[in-house]
Amino acid sequence: MSAPALQFEPEREGDPLASIRARGLASFSAAEFQGVTRRVNVREEGALRVRFPREQTGRLDAVLVNVAGGMAGGDYYKVEIEAQPQAHIVFTSTAAEKVYRALGAATRCDVRLMLGEDSRVSFLPQETILFDRVRLARSIEIDMAPGARLALCDLVILGRAAMGEDVHTLDWADQWRLRRNNALIWADAARLQGDATQMLAPKATGDGARAFGTLIYAAPDAEIFLEPLRESLNRADNCQAAATAFDGLLVARFIAQDGQGAQRAIEQALRVLPDASPPRSWAT
Repeated sequence: MSAPALQFEPEREGDPLASIRARGLASFSAAEFQGVTRRVNVREEGALRVRFPREQTGRLDAVLVNVAGGMAGGDYYKVEIEAQPQAHIVFTSTAAEKVYRALGAATRCDVRLMLGEDSRVSFLPQETILFDRVRLARSIEIDMAPGARLALCDLVILGRAAMGEDVHTLDWADQWRLRRNNALIWADAARLQGDATQMLAPKATGDGARAFGTLIYAAPDAEIFLEPLRESLNRADNCQAAATAFDGLLVARFIAQDGQGAQRAIEQALRVLPDASPPRSWAT
């Protein structure tokens, strides 16, 4: 599997402030050499950087840095990772990603992951914080070989509760596609549009949730981790969660009234899965 040529030319027509919008690209591939995963190609553009701390475990740790300090309306970011056969990558970010209000065009973020045969990727960015009047459109595209293993978590928090922030106006759209051996095995689309605080207040929708997240584990033996994961979720405090498994895919959902409850539950769940313990940058 080889990464296709990147096209990094987001649409700018009709945006009078296009020249000051932030752009960011982080793309890299990694390969296994005698039991050690090493980066092969790295490409950085605009506001995104990727750093590789030294580890002694044979895997490649990658940490994403957004030097723009957050995302705003009209910004465009793209992350692309290729794990060649037998490569082992753990990806995270230096801090929570903050997405600020948009006065016009939406913020866009695209993620693409490519996993070769017998490769392992843990894609574990820190949480995303959405502020009032945000407009965010994000896509996650994943292509896996049959023997590859993927752990991916995503946590979204509405405002900073400690600062008394509420999110009454937003337009958030998320789309995930996961393919194994070129066949679509998981498709997920979600959208919140309007007053998020009001929409998530009833028990039927969010029971007052300010944080929500998803954890997926895709591997040939993913189903065997379902019961241990459920046991972990049953021990979670200040967080509601549930999990299911099918066709080599394990999926868990989380909702909580604050980010801390969801974060602790996700951290506990990750420790159940192989090669998915929370990275050091998650430490508070």
